[in-house]
Amino acid sequence: MTSAAAGTIDPLAAWSGVIDALEKLPMDALALRGLDEAVFLSINDLQAMASRLLGAGGAVVAGEVAYRSRPSLGHSGLAQRKGFRTPERMLTQTTGMTRQQALTAVSVGTLMVEIADEGGADQVGVDEVGVDEVTGEVLAPTRAWLRPVAVAVAAGELSTSAAQAIGSGLGSPNTSVTAQQLEQAAARLVAEAGAGIDADRLGKRAREQRDELDGAGVRLREDEARQTRGITHFPLANGGGKAIWTMDPETYAQFTDLYDRSTSPKLGGVRFVAKEQSAKAELIAADGRTPVQLASDAFLQLLRLGAGANPGFLLGSGAPIIRITVREEALESGEGFATIEGSGAALSIPTVHRLICGGDSIRMGFDPHGNVLNIEREQRLYSKRQGEVLAVKFGGCMDPNCDRPPSWCERHHILQWVRDNGKTLIENGILLCKWHHLKYHNQGYEIERDTFGNYWQIPPTSIDPEQRRVAMPLKSNAIAQLWRAS
Repeated sequence: MTSAAAGTIDPLAAWSGVIDALEKLPMDALALRGLDEAVFLSINDLQAMASRLLGAGGAVVAGEVAYRSRPSLGHSGLAQRKGFRTPERMLTQTTGMTRQQALTAVSVGTLMVEIADEGGADQVGVDEVGVDEVTGEVLAPTRAWLRPVAVAVAAGELSTSAAQAIGSGLGSPNTSVTAQQLEQAAARLVAEAGAGIDADRLGKRAREQRDELDGAGVRLREDEARQTRGITHFPLANGGGKAIWTMDPETYAQFTDLYDRSTSPKLGGVRFVAKEQSAKAELIAADGRTPVQLASDAFLQLLRLGAGANPGFLLGSGAPIIRITVREEALESGEGFATIEGSGAALSIPTVHRLICGGDSIRMGFDPHGNVLNIEREQRLYSKRQGEVLAVKFGGCMDPNCDRPPSWCERHHILQWVRDNGKTLIENGILLCKWHHLKYHNQGYEIERDTFGNYWQIPPTSIDPEQRRVAMPLKSNAIAQLWRAS
């Protein structure tokens, strides 16, 4: 690898300095115990920055290991000469990384190395002191559209896990999506990461952006996922066994619905259920079995009897429910895609037509600001129909730091029922998971909704004396598409 700045610093001395500095860090938890909270939080922020920078440094090293061990070198590659079959294997043995960590480091590091090498001359051999034979071929990165990701990692602004999530979610260019479009999407995702989105949610956002760019490819990816479905099992030494179920998004949506109905009261899920179901919910909550044991017994019973044969066994009855949201224009034209509530996975329009054929559908009207165009009667608890509308509109718990799907959420009155004489109307409702619902009531958080359909969290003065508003973006991909289309 060549670099114009390669001779400006001594890498070995720089890394030795890092080790010297790290060895001076206080590793005794009690040394932090007496610190003022503001000081401690500053240390936490610095530690996070240091972790990202160390991750970037580790990725660059891993990328160089991969470069010096590339297949074209055969047995003369670095890893192979040291007795390792692959660069990843060398890293797991020499650094203590897990295999997954090594794969991530090599993937991100290779990206960074290729971006650094861009425009340079190819080198076909690396000896034990790092001297290369140059062929003259101009080098180009294999994933140039991820340039914003490589830059952010090198600057310590993005973790290697977040970088891998973006790369995996966006995929590669094809006849429908250009490299330029993917590079723009990558830049947007890097900006979202800087705003505080974690790696898991970033991966989901990357998949959503890919689906929006490549609507025609949704059907292909859906078919590919369906082809991977299957159940494998193997015996255990105690006479039992273990099963692994690989599911496509449609299957998984049905699975999670049944799983939630059999375990959610015990996991702290929805507290408000229909009156006739409250006794069953209390029984599940009080059951001595663990949630995973409850789920195991529930699915065994379903295998024996069928989903609708014993409505007293699960919380709710009948076949599993999948909530799918799709724009009416897409449904009529056949162009575009739908999304599955909770996971955000994309479904092709033909699949939606098939599911509608065998199930129920509800038509909901929204204006370009996300306001619901319907009127509901007044009541204390939101009706099932209102709950469906709120699930589609919000797409999950609206707390900015939560990713709970609608099935785990409760309906919160923005203007409270008793205190503010708030009404049980769609425009006064919002979704919050149980934990955040309690937080908003018990800690004094308020919610504002402006005339454009935006929602804002207002913290109590005990949290922020200035009560600065925090944006509460909608989690619904369907409504986000509607806004962008308008």
